[in-house]
Amino acid sequence: MHDNMGIIEPFKDGFVEIIPEGNRSDYWQIAAIHINGEVFCPSPRIYPSTNVALARARKIYNWICDREIKTLDSGCYCEELNILLWRVNREQ
Repeated sequence: MHDNMGIIEPFKDGFVEIIPEGNRSDYWQIAAIHINGEVFCPSPRIYPSTNVALARARKIYNWICDREIKTLDSGCYCEELNILLWRVNREQ
């Protein structure tokens, strides 16, 4: 069991962030994909372990980089990974 803390893993030019599904849960969600200062969030999905969630987050990261969707203003559907993905607006 884990405390209610997420994991941030450096990856390429950014990092991926996962969080437990709930307090002391063994299930995980991808919180965000961070690429060169941009933040992307996939549709919520529960993964059975940290390894599975991190592997999926890396695949999403690569999918974003391969398509250069850094200027995405609204959500898009990734058929290959069967997820919705949107860029978080970081305006202050």
